[in-house]
Amino acid sequence: MTWRMTGTYYAPCSCKVSCPCELGEMEGDQGWCSGALAFEVRSGNVDGTDISGVRVVLVGDWPAGFLGGNGTGRLYWDTGVSQEQRSAFEPVLQGRQGGVWEPVGSLISRWLDSRQTAISVRKDGDATRISVEGFGELVSEPLKGASGEFTRLLHGAAAFRDDIVLARGSGSSWRDPEMRQWQSGGHSEQADFDWSA
Repeated sequence: MTWRMTGTYYAPCSCKVSCPCELGEMEGDQGWCSGALAFEVRSGNVDGTDISGVRVVLVGDWPAGFLGGNGTGRLYWDTGVSQEQRSAFEPVLQGRQGGVWEPVGSLISRWLDSRQTAISVRKDGDATRISVEGFGELVSEPLKGASGEFTRLLHGAAAFRDDIVLARGSGSSWRDPEMRQWQSGGHSEQADFDWSA
C-alpha cells in the first residue's frame, strides 16, 4: 500500500509551554500526557482512495509521557468523510502502513473505536480554533519572536516533526467520557506537512 498526504496539523496538549516530549523527556509535566493532532488534509491519496479535504483528529492519552508509550488513542472523523476514506486512511494514522506514523503508532498500544462527528475549523487572526462537536475545542495560536516571525523548533525528539511552529494552546479542552478529560496547560504546535510511504 502506498500513501501521500499534504496539509496542516495543529497539536495542543495538556502540557505547559513547551511540551517536554519535544526535547526528548519521557514524562509530561503533569506526570501524564494527553494531546490532540488535528489534521486538515489539502491533498492526499491512500492506495487509490482520494483523501483530499479530509478533517480528522487523533487524540491520545499516555500514563507518563508521549515518548514513554503505552498510550490509548482514538480517531474522530468529520461527518463529511466517507466510509471508503476512513477505511483507507485509518490504518495510516494508526501506524500500520509505514512512514512517519509507524513510530507514532508504536506509542499507542490501545485504540478505541473511531467516532464520527462534525469538525469545524475557524481562523481568528493567527489563531486556529477547531471544534469537535460533543468532544472538545482545540486552539493553536503561533508564538512570535521580537521580529514578528513565528517561533520554530527544528529537529524535535519525535521523528514526525522536523520543523514545527511553537504555539499557545490555551483554551483547548477535551471531554470524551472514555478518555482522560483535559485542558491545555498552554502548549500547542503546528506545521505544514508533506508525508508519504
